[in-house]
Amino acid sequence: MSNLVDPQDVDPTTRVRSLSTGQVPVSVRRRRGRHGVRWVALVVALGLGGVAALAATAPPTSQYQAASPLLDHRAPPVPGTTLTGERFDLGTLRGHYVVVDFFASWCVPCRTEQDQLIRFAQYPRDGAVLVGVVFHDSTASIRSLLGPWVGLYPVLTDPGGTIALDYGVDNPPSKYVVDPKGRVVAKIVGPVTAAGLDAVIARAQAGRL
Repeated sequence: MSNLVDPQDVDPTTRVRSLSTGQVPVSVRRRRGRHGVRWVALVVALGLGGVAALAATAPPTSQYQAASPLLDHRAPPVPGTTLTGERFDLGTLRGHYVVVDFFASWCVPCRTEQDQLIRFAQYPRDGAVLVGVVFHDSTASIRSLLGPWVGLYPVLTDPGGTIALDYGVDNPPSKYVVDPKGRVVAKIVGPVTAAGLDAVIARAQAGRL
């Protein structure tokens, strides 16, 4: 015979006593027990609402490192003209860690991570440099996306998608971490955080990639 007891057969006063460290009067009624359940449900709902709100405002955290035939090889050239009209060549950044970011204004994850990229560009780890490469998008749209941050870091157009083709990019956001010697040490897919990029560079510096 089963020893289980149907919860409906237990006096609600007894159930309250078993869950509380205080004393509950014997005269507590079922009505009061129902009110208690409602209050608990309300507290739980408010708590879940707070968690959802935090999740909605939290920075993106779905970055992951992906395989690439470029890993441990010299990074392909990244030549071009920046949005501010300056000539750019990746080779001039030897001696620094560089994050080459392929992005577009129509890419939702790209838009989601933009604040984090701005933070990374403003407070780089050990002199790291962020370089943006426009992926199948117009200059006007990219300027609108970056707003007042145009010029904070080099952003290049890629007419014909030549740079993206050389790096094997078929979807943004895609990032390649280039070490001070010019070698690709990591490919990162998905939206990133400034802290996440810092962590990848720290692992590269420690030789743990």
